[in-house]
Amino acid sequence: MKWSRRLVNVAATYLAGLCAIATAWASDGAPSAFDLLFRSDVRLPVRTVLLTAREEGWRIEYRFTASSNGGKEIAICAESKPIILAAGADVALRVTSEDVIHTLSIPELDVTIDAIPGRLNERVVKPAKAGRLVAQATIEKAGKTTRKAMELIILDPTAYKSWIEKASQTQACTAE
Repeated sequence: MKWSRRLVNVAATYLAGLCAIATAWASDGAPSAFDLLFRSDVRLPVRTVLLTAREEGWRIEYRFTASSNGGKEIAICAESKPIILAAGADVALRVTSEDVIHTLSIPELDVTIDAIPGRLNERVVKPAKAGRLVAQATIEKAGKTTRKAMELIILDPTAYKSWIEKASQTQACTAE
């Protein structure tokens, strides 16, 4: 009887491992947890934008690592403002929600990503050129669909650096 329980435990462990590997292979091109754990060539962008969805609007938090800003880490926060990105630079868009499921769609960047309470989803994008884009934020609640347009501003690298310097002085994140 003891050996049969042990056999079941071993089989369950191997099955869980196989499921993790299958999930990694089935991803749509985004780095999976498997990739990040076992591949040394995967590098995450130095720019991250955390988008937190709420019914009343989106909270936008920009995070820049020390290597991208002359040795200092920067955090900039904004409420329901346009999303600012740099042309020609990789940025990780991380989305979550505080209330219900939201979907953020940016057709020009080929991005559709769900903001789900308690979960962090990520897509890495690299806008090709400066300009203005329109994103679509969709909320599904109680069988009702609500859509809101969100503006994205893609700045050239020089203008983006100036924006970071100005915004980091006026919109710095506070500890929550």
